[in-house]
Amino acid sequence: MANITVSRPRYPGMFGGLGFQNNEAILYPTIEKEHFDQVLCKCYREISPGFCRTFAGYDNWSQYSMDAFADYYERMQKVTDTPMYLAAAKGALHFSDEEMWQYCKDIAKNLAYLINEKGMKHIRYYCFSNEMSQCGWGDLMDDLPLFGKYHQMLYRAFQNEKLNIGLLATDASEFSNWNTIDWCLDNINRITEDYCLHIYEREHDIYNLDYFDFFYDKCKEVVDKVSCRDGKRFIVGEYRIQKGAGQLRYRKGLVIDVNRYFEDDFERRYCALMLTEMTFAAINAGVYAMALWSYTDYPDPFSCAYSNDGGYAEGWSKVEKYISGTTDVKYNKFGLFKWEDNGDHSAKEPYYCLGLVYKYFKNHSKVLDIACEDKLLRIASVQNRDGSVTVGVVNRHKEPTKVSLRIDTETIDKPFRVYEYDPYHVVTNRFADLPDAVTEIELKNGVLEVTLKPESVTIFTNDYLIKTTSVEAENVGIVDGVISWEHVSDENHCYYRVYASDTPNFVPSKDNQIASTVAETLTMEGGADESQFYRVLSVDKSGNV
Repeated sequence: MANITVSRPRYPGMFGGLGFQNNEAILYPTIEKEHFDQVLCKCYREISPGFCRTFAGYDNWSQYSMDAFADYYERMQKVTDTPMYLAAAKGALHFSDEEMWQYCKDIAKNLAYLINEKGMKHIRYYCFSNEMSQCGWGDLMDDLPLFGKYHQMLYRAFQNEKLNIGLLATDASEFSNWNTIDWCLDNINRITEDYCLHIYEREHDIYNLDYFDFFYDKCKEVVDKVSCRDGKRFIVGEYRIQKGAGQLRYRKGLVIDVNRYFEDDFERRYCALMLTEMTFAAINAGVYAMALWSYTDYPDPFSCAYSNDGGYAEGWSKVEKYISGTTDVKYNKFGLFKWEDNGDHSAKEPYYCLGLVYKYFKNHSKVLDIACEDKLLRIASVQNRDGSVTVGVVNRHKEPTKVSLRIDTETIDKPFRVYEYDPYHVVTNRFADLPDAVTEIELKNGVLEVTLKPESVTIFTNDYLIKTTSVEAENVGIVDGVISWEHVSDENHCYYRVYASDTPNFVPSKDNQIASTVAETLTMEGGADESQFYRVLSVDKSGNV
């Protein structure tokens, strides 16, 4: 029996949440309505991430692109109350102070438009250049004074526009470049809100049992370094795992940028354990927030990244360049959702693990202390403002493991729901709905006694609302083959599940579910069957149907 104790320290650290690099933000004008309503937006609202990073904030953004970005935000981050961290895909190349200053003023003007005219109140951070890139990837790591000069000009431009947006530094990637923060601490700390770095782990494979402590130590070193300088915070702006040292493959003029773990059925499922370990190690080390690369795949085909063309303005100009043969093409497949040219937008298996982790390790929570002598149990825990608690455990044992989990916090007023991710038997569904709890357990004398599945992830949480009656949409009907219904006014409503049957007054179930969506309409291929009966139920933010 492994003993785990979760307790609240006298002065717990604050956690800013988990989220994604949201590539779909720049592709929003090209996404089909059903793809957005039934997958990207629906799953985003179900998870309700605590953090978001995306490429945005260009000096030459067109009105079209800014308005499209604002519309995307209106349906995503505004609904989920998710803070946003914007990064230019590539820093601009200028040769005079006047050009640099104009560039920074234009960025500030565009951000002021988004905030003041379009109501984008969730823009929290901005970084001058993704991974210190300029002409090529990472160029600015060899010229930190130039990076600092842009940083200072952006700060002044933001002040002139009265923008309450913090600047991040340095956004550098790879452990070997994490020391770029040292220069910033010595030279631009006063005007830097918080610090940010990336890591694409490729040196340790997904079966490595030493990585949890290794990554904790790496994060803790930076956390200690920045927190002692005016209490600044450390953000992991992008993180992911890769198989082997080579990230990119080149084939007949194409750039193939894929997670090779995803190419093997078992490794695709199993890699969720390492990604969860990275998350828990960072939380315990004091990392403020994290963003996974990435929420969804890029579509096929897509042009190479790190271009500064105004945020893919005027109808996705880079695809137009591709069609005309004037640019290279990249296949980027690191997302939790597929985006294939055959219309496959399904969730990959790791989503059913990471979606739960990101949902229940919320922003604005307090990090709890963990005590456990079993080094093959990787654990993290947070407490929300309402007193609810979430505990996550990665079990690296190859056999079932009995644990006694003591939760030494304030009074617990309801049972813990238990969610499991077993890479050997992943429970999926074609609607990408997050899995149901496998059981509910009451604390007995402050303790939960459970048996963890081997090589698995288990989430314990009492962060939910109890609902005894279902909320059903009214006036379900069919017009021109499209099913429609009235909006549900429940304040905790998240999305809809649609059910169909040949018989009236049927009982909705997983067997007769035909869709999940955030919309109040559903378009069926070939049109809805008017001989069938349809029901629409609301799913709330706690997953109650």
